[in-house]
Amino acid sequence: MARRVANRHNGRASATGETASMSPVRILIITVATLLALFVLAIIGLLVFVDPNAYRGKIQQAVLQHTGRPLTLGGKLELKVFPWLGLSVHDVTLGNPPGYGSEPFASVQSASIGVKLLPLLGHRVEVSRIEVTGLTANLVSRSPTDNNWKDLGEQHGTESATGTAPAAATPGGHATQQGTTTHGGSANDSNVEGAASIAALDISNATLVYRDETRKSTTRIADLQIHTGEVSVDAGGAGVDKLAVEGTYSTQTAGTPPAAPLKFSLRVPRIALDPQQKLAPASIEAKLGDLAVNLTIAGETLSGDRLVSGSITIPKAAPRPLLQSLGVTPPVMRDSHTLSAFALKANYRLTPRQLQLSDLSLTLDDTTVTGRAGVDDLETSALGFDLQVNGINLDRYRPPAPPEPDARTTASAAPQPPVPLPLDTLRKLDAHGTLRVGSATFSGLVFTDVLMPLTAKDGLVHLGPTRAHLYGGSYNGDITLDARPVQAHLTLNEHLRAVDIAALMKAAFDSTRLSGHADANVAVGGTGNTDQALIHSLAGKIDLNVTKGAIEGIDIALELQRADDLLKRQVPRAASGPARTVFNTLRANATLDQGVLRNDDLQLETDFLKSHGGGTLNLTSQAIDYRLVTGFYKPATAGGKAAPAALEVPLLITGTPAKPVVRPDIAALAKGQLRQEVQKRGDDLKKKLGEKLQGLFSH
Repeated sequence: MARRVANRHNGRASATGETASMSPVRILIITVATLLALFVLAIIGLLVFVDPNAYRGKIQQAVLQHTGRPLTLGGKLELKVFPWLGLSVHDVTLGNPPGYGSEPFASVQSASIGVKLLPLLGHRVEVSRIEVTGLTANLVSRSPTDNNWKDLGEQHGTESATGTAPAAATPGGHATQQGTTTHGGSANDSNVEGAASIAALDISNATLVYRDETRKSTTRIADLQIHTGEVSVDAGGAGVDKLAVEGTYSTQTAGTPPAAPLKFSLRVPRIALDPQQKLAPASIEAKLGDLAVNLTIAGETLSGDRLVSGSITIPKAAPRPLLQSLGVTPPVMRDSHTLSAFALKANYRLTPRQLQLSDLSLTLDDTTVTGRAGVDDLETSALGFDLQVNGINLDRYRPPAPPEPDARTTASAAPQPPVPLPLDTLRKLDAHGTLRVGSATFSGLVFTDVLMPLTAKDGLVHLGPTRAHLYGGSYNGDITLDARPVQAHLTLNEHLRAVDIAALMKAAFDSTRLSGHADANVAVGGTGNTDQALIHSLAGKIDLNVTKGAIEGIDIALELQRADDLLKRQVPRAASGPARTVFNTLRANATLDQGVLRNDDLQLETDFLKSHGGGTLNLTSQAIDYRLVTGFYKPATAGGKAAPAALEVPLLITGTPAKPVVRPDIAALAKGQLRQEVQKRGDDLKKKLGEKLQGLFSH
């Protein structure tokens, strides 16, 4: 007995010594192996004895309890194990809230997800590829506050009897309660506890439909494909690799045919965010139709006072095909070669309040725009700019000119309807800036070295003081449009100095009838909400002074001499050359009232004749009605015959500024001559009578 006890004691001592001699590493390996064996046995038991389809009803009931929406699991639930604990579902639909019909809110043909088992032991979540196929979502908006998705953020029956919110898992792997979150480590901790990753995300053949019942419009994103590489979140931040998105976009408004689907795509090699919410520099390639946009982006901070900066580039392309690829019909313009080239390059800076573009370079056909522009206040859409334009011919981009009507169609043509002013847009416009243009062409007029300040606020739009060179002279002007009253008010204050009037008339009216150097001042205003109302109500003052010029197509001296020939019953003399009246000065002061220009002091002076008179010019119909009295104050010769210095002839001017008609008023001239003859005969009779009386009294 004693020997057995001793042997037993010696055996225990031997075992104890053997255990003591084992290394900690071996002990750890044996322990882990034992735990893994138990874990594998547990998983095998889960697969053998647990059928996830048995919980189908409980899952559907839980979703209904938490969302208030019916969930239907139409297909089989499949559970897979090792090395990924995976679950796949088929034919899943989530219903709409009450009042939105029986159409599903969302449906999925199939979806699968897996979680790697071993990392879970270290509080790390490693998710396999998430695959979703055939996702369809139907979004309905009835007002800004009424839609079929707002309730998804609400809880239905999840609070306990004490009102305490249930604990929820956090990204760090710990529970949260009453809004408090705890993580596996601090933001700067290098420990990977609490990390999570997704090997890849694949969403295929998805469709999103958004129906706005207020605007009676439907927007559809179809054939949506979203693919990524690894998606990770850990103590070092978050990142997404190889993001690729593509699909088609279309819209339809009630009563109109659906627009052709528009293709779009997005490619981002990597997006990374550090623990301080800083966005690492990234590049983005986007495409809409045939429009390609390349972006670089970096964020100093994405939380609080957000600050994102980068660059934007639109490679050179032809706008007409681009517009067609976007489903937009290019406008018809006077020059069919317009919209042949477009490109954009700029740096941008985005904050919660502003979006600024700097180092801007925009190309449209032959025009280049440089400078800066931006939205100074995103909340009010306040715009600011300081731009330089090398040159632009705006006439190239205007609609084609209507054909010249003949006499038959002019009488029967219906009047053009008035064009309303965009008052709502003008009242919302908030902008300020300066535009500098090397050369600008509009309505045939060529302005150079243009400086054009603009301010617009609360419906008051002020363009000016604008300065420019114009045909050897200068232009200065102010234009103010006040859209604040019920009826908008337009004010024009324009000035021309030493302008070559011949070049101006040729450019503006394709006319060579007038030449010289002109000074002009226009100070007028009008009231109305359409273009015609403004023109009809224009009122103010206009003055004109032209020096060292000529009127082509009219020889006033010859017309006076011909009138004198007719009065003398002689053959009117013939013109010896082109009809032309060279003058030293042409002056006029006029008033404008309700679209009619009235002038009573027109004066024209040459080396040997003077004209004075007045009349009207209707700005709406362009009709001229003038009467001038012209006379020689020095003897003149025309057609080889001398004209008397005392002759005065009334002239009638009618037609339009483009086609004036000048003719002598023979009837008025005859009456004047008759009065002069009667007066002369009366004077002669008085003289003879005086002589007779003097002879009578002298005897």
